[in-house]
Amino acid sequence: MLMYERTDEVDELIMDFARECLNDEQSVDEGTAASAGAAGSDRATFVAERDGQWIGLATGLAEDPEDPKLPGPVLVGMFVDRAERRRGVGVALVEAVSDWARQRGAARLSLWVFPSNEPGIALYTRCGFRLTGETKSLDRAPTLTELRMARVLP
Repeated sequence: MLMYERTDEVDELIMDFARECLNDEQSVDEGTAASAGAAGSDRATFVAERDGQWIGLATGLAEDPEDPKLPGPVLVGMFVDRAERRRGVGVALVEAVSDWARQRGAARLSLWVFPSNEPGIALYTRCGFRLTGETKSLDRAPTLTELRMARVLP
């Protein structure tokens, strides 16, 4: 598996890959995924690739675009190809974003996850994230709620 940081604009590639990775019960948060696509000092997108094919990606943003009052970076746009799940790709992507956040001097990394995403919650828990008790409803679908998880960065 090859892991690298994308430094170009990848909005459409991210959206296409995200749609391929998600199951029917989930939808792509177009705003977050698109805002995650560009590289720069305030964000970094990491891609996992095998045999020239994307098998996963994750983005770190310097601050949560939906909650800028909360200091610190946030992991967004995390997707792993179904065939590659439970093979270490997700852990490697979380660690890549965590390393990026540490290099920025962050002491904590947070993320938002759907309660129905049990495999994602299990992955994030294995990576040291814990539920904070915070929730939020999506603007585009107020009946959908996300949970905040956070990880202390040693």
